[in-house]
Amino acid sequence: MAATITPILDHQEILIKIDRIACEICEKHTAGGQLIICGMNSRGFDIAGRIRLKMQDVLPELKIQLLQVDTTQSEIPEFLPKISFEGQQVLVVDDVINTGRTLMSVLQRIFNENPTNIETAFLAKREHRNYPVKADYVGISLATTLQEHVVYDNSDNSALKVYLN
Repeated sequence: MAATITPILDHQEILIKIDRIACEICEKHTAGGQLIICGMNSRGFDIAGRIRLKMQDVLPELKIQLLQVDTTQSEIPEFLPKISFEGQQVLVVDDVINTGRTLMSVLQRIFNENPTNIETAFLAKREHRNYPVKADYVGISLATTLQEHVVYDNSDNSALKVYLN
């Protein structure tokens, strides 16, 4: 029996949500300065890059550094390139927040380096978190069953989609 796929967001809806998220972030960073955006793994990094592009259009004076967070190789998140978060404003971006476990380990690593501020952004937020993490910017919130999975598919750059599986 094949799994049922339920479309949640199409390409255009995703781009609109990313633009809105970027504009909301810009509202809090109008004073300029510097922001480090950490995209989690490949899909979160894709969204982080899209957010960064929109933010640079809106606030060109804001210096934005984009990092990729790799949580696939070990339980300890790796930041590429390596950087110090001391005194920095940090935004962690991912495609979907599920239980919050992976996010919690990333936030803990950043927090241990004494940043000025940490915020989070997600294209989709599920309401089944097991860890006390907060989503500051969200494209869409979904109430799902524990058996359902929210998937961001960016395999075709011209046909992005979010679906329930």
